[in-house]
Amino acid sequence: DSRTLLWDTRCPKPATRIVCSACNHLPTSVMWHPQKSDIFALGDENGTVALVDTKNPDSALSSAVHARSITGFAFSTHSSPLLASISEDCSVAVLDSDLSEVFRNRSHRDFVKGLSWSPSDNALLTTVGWDHQVLHHTVPIPTGEASGVNCVKE
Repeated sequence: DSRTLLWDTRCPKPATRIVCSACNHLPTSVMWHPQKSDIFALGDENGTVALVDTKNPDSALSSAVHARSITGFAFSTHSSPLLASISEDCSVAVLDSDLSEVFRNRSHRDFVKGLSWSPSDNALLTTVGWDHQVLHHTVPIPTGEASGVNCVKE
């Protein structure tokens, strides 16, 4: 029904509907921001990514990042975390805090269904797809400093 409900069992009325003008399609993925307790990333069936503030959901920052449904998110451990998103459009995108694209890879040949940042290398993102590929991506570091962007098939 395209509604986003926030559940907090500490409240007398535990379910709160999040009304977000940027979120017009069926939500398919959600993840809390690791450093800002009132912010979460929301992805929808249309490929839109939104950063929603629970205190002011109508001012959500959003961007049409993918051509198809978002299948997952992962925030990096950088001081200003990067947000990686994966999709049924067979791509992975990495966004900064303004939802500007800093990295994109389209090497998967089928839906991308899983992703994880390396715990030991801030620039390494791993994705897995229905194409039976595990890909390791070197993402440019947040300072904007040039780094070798590559993709290694496992």
